[in-house]
Amino acid sequence: LLSMAVYQGMRSFWPRPIDRVTMTNESGQTEEFLGLPMRTETYTPPERERLLIEGLSEAGELPEGALDEDGRPMRRLYRLGNRDVGSEEPFRWVPLYRIDSVERAPDAVFVERQAWGPFVGTLEGVLIQETVDVAPDASGDVPAEVTELIDGIERRVEQEVLAENADGTLNVRRRIHIAETPEEAWDAFEQLHPGAVKLRKRIKGIERGPLGRKNSSLERQRLREKAAHLQHDRMQQWEKEGRTALSVPIWILILALTAGAFFGASVVRRRGRAPGSLGVSRDASLLSSVLMFIGLAGILFAGLEHPWSAPHMPDDRLDGVIESVEAERVATNQAIEEIEAQLRDLKAENDKLRVIIREHASGMMAPLRQTQPDEPLRMSDVVRMFKPGDLSLGGRLGVYGSRWWEFVSGSPREANTEGGIFPVIFGTVLLTLLLSIAVVPLGVIAALYMREYAKQGLLISIVRISVNNLAGVPSIVYGVFGLGFFCYAMGKYVDTGPSTELELGIPKWWLFLGLTFFIALMAIMCGLYTRPRPGAMATKGQRWGMALGGWLWAFAVIGALYVIATTPYFNGFFEAKGTGENAAPTFGDKGLLWSSLTLALLTLPVVIVATEEAIAAVPRTMREGSYGCGASHWQTIRRIVLPRAMPGIMTGMILAMARGAGEVAPLMLVGVVKQAGKLPFSGEFPFVHLERSFMHLGFHIYDVGFQSPDSEAAKPLVWTTTLLLILIVLTLNIAAIRIRAGLRKKFVGGAF
Repeated sequence: LLSMAVYQGMRSFWPRPIDRVTMTNESGQTEEFLGLPMRTETYTPPERERLLIEGLSEAGELPEGALDEDGRPMRRLYRLGNRDVGSEEPFRWVPLYRIDSVERAPDAVFVERQAWGPFVGTLEGVLIQETVDVAPDASGDVPAEVTELIDGIERRVEQEVLAENADGTLNVRRRIHIAETPEEAWDAFEQLHPGAVKLRKRIKGIERGPLGRKNSSLERQRLREKAAHLQHDRMQQWEKEGRTALSVPIWILILALTAGAFFGASVVRRRGRAPGSLGVSRDASLLSSVLMFIGLAGILFAGLEHPWSAPHMPDDRLDGVIESVEAERVATNQAIEEIEAQLRDLKAENDKLRVIIREHASGMMAPLRQTQPDEPLRMSDVVRMFKPGDLSLGGRLGVYGSRWWEFVSGSPREANTEGGIFPVIFGTVLLTLLLSIAVVPLGVIAALYMREYAKQGLLISIVRISVNNLAGVPSIVYGVFGLGFFCYAMGKYVDTGPSTELELGIPKWWLFLGLTFFIALMAIMCGLYTRPRPGAMATKGQRWGMALGGWLWAFAVIGALYVIATTPYFNGFFEAKGTGENAAPTFGDKGLLWSSLTLALLTLPVVIVATEEAIAAVPRTMREGSYGCGASHWQTIRRIVLPRAMPGIMTGMILAMARGAGEVAPLMLVGVVKQAGKLPFSGEFPFVHLERSFMHLGFHIYDVGFQSPDSEAAKPLVWTTTLLLILIVLTLNIAAIRIRAGLRKKFVGGAF
């Protein structure tokens, strides 16, 4: 598999020669075309064609090589390109028995364009096209063709009247031919093409840079104004309901009572400690817990119902915000107009330089657009042009290296069948790193709890079985979970706060919060008063009490989650963007963050199992030596167990990275797209945009290989993308393996 990926991937960008093929078509007419030979294979012809081949074979008129060793007919695939000038297919199968002659075409050029794929033809000329207003001659018109002295050289100039202006002048399109032979055209192209490409990149840079930032500024101004309106509406709602915020003295009193509750809890725990004992009595623990809950409730109440909690957006302040936004909007629009004027000048300059490249069979030239067949191709739209039949070995290596550099550093074009895959590489690497950052701490904490803290019994056995079973769940199931829970539930909550259907109202919400605190307090009571004495067996009643305490803790956690999900004090971080007209979700849709968390859950069992095995491999004698030196349980874990288990933890991370980087099915549901307009990273705050969709190498392989409108053109990219994915995963794994090897050398005299 690796050998095939390397072979097919490395040969994809090697420049192929162009053949001039003369053949007899099915109508018996002679036809000639230019094409790149791709591959030759046997095929099963229809009955009529089979009889024709047999007749030619019996008559001895079959060309040499038309049949294979077993007598089966052969055919060759040629790449014709030229999809925008009427070619039925950019690829064509030609039976070898129909080919009359094949010869290399050294004057033919292969053109890679920004749109409509490659063009195969001959370069005929280079011209400058411009639109000017000129006064008519005595006959009231302008000559169709003139000769002018330009830069000391006589140039042929074609002129075509487009319209008559109101002042009597004529709007004329002028085409100044600066190269009219293939040799002159090739020299002019090599001289002028780098400047045309730089001009095109400058235009794209302005569109994505200054113009994009100004458009983003307009959006921020709109959201600022909308947020002010929402604040104003909320203030009116408070006035309608008669709600008021706490006064400062009452708020200070609540803070004082809260501080007193925490101080009382510490005093109770200190005085409840029996002489000569390290523990605290049950009554003291219960009373301190009650005081702690009172203190927590006080802090929560003081933080939510503080004197400045009331929305403050009176009419005069709203008017001020609107005026400020309008002034900023006017300034931004003025700056946009200046940038667009600059862009118009640059685009007009970019539009001047044209190349004439003609198809060999039909004589049609490569057009500016498919709807404008008489407009020559803009030179800046040519990505690369070369003569395959006239290239030396150094020239072929130059084209090969140029194609590879474009592939790893450029952006896709032509439905992902042309161009580069830098956004795809970036998205894959960033996703893998975020996945590792999310899954390793979760896996290590879970493994530490199950191995070092939890009492080994039925419950932990069930948890381990569940973890092992989760490793076998199909990845698409994780994708469905991520879409429903992360994207639609958590994402919507982050954007606009709790759903209106779940709103309880402030009194009911505080009542439910108090009930949750009470259930947690009852759980603490069950744990305190049903715990057996040290060295004694638990009675049946105590076991029932401990079980009840566990259920109460479960209900308390569910209640806490429900309180968070229904809080009336949170309206989301993107309320202005996610509500009203033109609402657009930010985190409530597919994105990089949810994709990394989904894959973290997918690979979590691998990290847990690997970490548990690594922790179990640490010799018990080292733990006992740590305890003998007076270290606590946590100090032993932090200083002895975790450092020596780190190579095993790194093994789990390597396995998680390798699996996560290659997953496709869940990503199709929670974040990956065919083409992403923006990278998840930019120079604007917060720099890493976790809410954005992204591109991924695994999905890119699927999309190019099975969803491409031009499957033959996409086949080479499937292999090169596959090779690149393997190299990226290998690079990440090698980096982790080197870190693991360094850790093993560090502890070579210990556990390893």
